[in-house]
Amino acid sequence: MKNSRSIIVGISGLILNKNEISILKRYLPLGIILFSRNIKDKFQLVQLVNQIKGLLGNNCLILIDQEGGRVQRLKQPNCPNYPALEIYGKLAIKSIKIAKRAVYLNYYLLGSDLIDIGINVNCAPCLDVISEYTHSVIGNRSFSKDPNIVSLLGKMACNGLMDSGVLPIIKHIPGHGRASSDSHLSLPVVKEKIKFLENSDFIPFRVLSKMPIAMTAHILYKDIDAKWPITQSKIANNYIKKKLNYRGILISDDIEMSALSGDIKSRIESIYEAGYDIILHCSGKNKDTEEALKNGKILDNNILKKLQLSLDKIQKINKLSCLSSYKIELCDILKKYLNYNISL
Repeated sequence: MKNSRSIIVGISGLILNKNEISILKRYLPLGIILFSRNIKDKFQLVQLVNQIKGLLGNNCLILIDQEGGRVQRLKQPNCPNYPALEIYGKLAIKSIKIAKRAVYLNYYLLGSDLIDIGINVNCAPCLDVISEYTHSVIGNRSFSKDPNIVSLLGKMACNGLMDSGVLPIIKHIPGHGRASSDSHLSLPVVKEKIKFLENSDFIPFRVLSKMPIAMTAHILYKDIDAKWPITQSKIANNYIKKKLNYRGILISDDIEMSALSGDIKSRIESIYEAGYDIILHCSGKNKDTEEALKNGKILDNNILKKLQLSLDKIQKINKLSCLSSYKIELCDILKKYLNYNISL
C-alpha cells in the first residue's frame, strides 16, 4: 500500500482489460471496489481478485457493497441472500439481546463469505436512522428509526465483520436518514438544526466513532455548512472529528454521483482540500478512472499507519468450525421470532 494513491476505483468487467492493467500499474490505486458487473460466479471472482492483487499487491483493499437485502453484489448461488437490515430492527423490538446476536451471526457469516474470496473491506453497515423524510434509496437498508437500536445493532454488525477478517465501513456519516432525495441523482438538503440532529441521526456515528473507516454522505446540512455538502466541506470534516469524536479514516461516497458538481478533477481537489482521506470513484470507465487516478494524492503516511493497524487487528479468528452452527442458529432465530426463512 505504500506509494499507493489515496483513491479506490471501480473496474469495467469480469477480468482486467489491457487498458485497465496499464492504468492500474501506472497509478497504483489503494484498492478496487467490485460491483455486479464484475461477478459471474465465485470461481471467476476469485480469479479476478487474484489478478488485482497480482498488480497492486496482496495487501491492497478489495471493497464491495454487501449489506444484505437489495444491496448485495454477491447473490445466490454464489452467496446466500442475507436479509435487509430492517428485519433486525423488527427483531430488536421483540428482544434487543436476540437481535444483537442475530446481527452478529449475520455479519460474521457474510464476512466469512467475503474473506473466502479475498475481499477484505465491506461498505457496510448503514448507520442511517430512518425517518418520515427518508428517501427509498435508503429505506429498508436502515436498522430502525430509533438511533439507539441503530447504534447497538450497528456495533454488532461491525464486530461480526471484523471477527471474520473483514474491515467494515460505516456509512453515511453523519447520516442519510433526513435526506428526502437520492444523492445519486441530486443534492439532498437537510435543514434541521444541529442540536436536534445530535440527539437523533448523529447518535450512531458518535457511538461507533472508533470504527476504522467511515463513508461520507453527499448531503448539504445547512446548519453545518450552508455552501458545501459533507463530502466537500472542511467545516463538516472538523465537525465530524471534534463533535462526533471520529478519529478513523474518512472515505468519500462515489464522487460521480450527481449530488456533487464540477468535473472529476475539481471534485477530487475539493474533497482533498476539505481534509478527507480517501476518494471513491466507481464507474469503471477507463478514461474517467485514469482521470481520477491522475489527480489522486499519494496516501498520507499517517493514514497508511491507521489502515495497516486496522488490518493487523482483524487477523481472522479461527471460528471456521462454528460456521455450520452459526448458520443453524441464525436461521432458527429468524424463523422463530419473525417467521422469516433464510437459506444458508
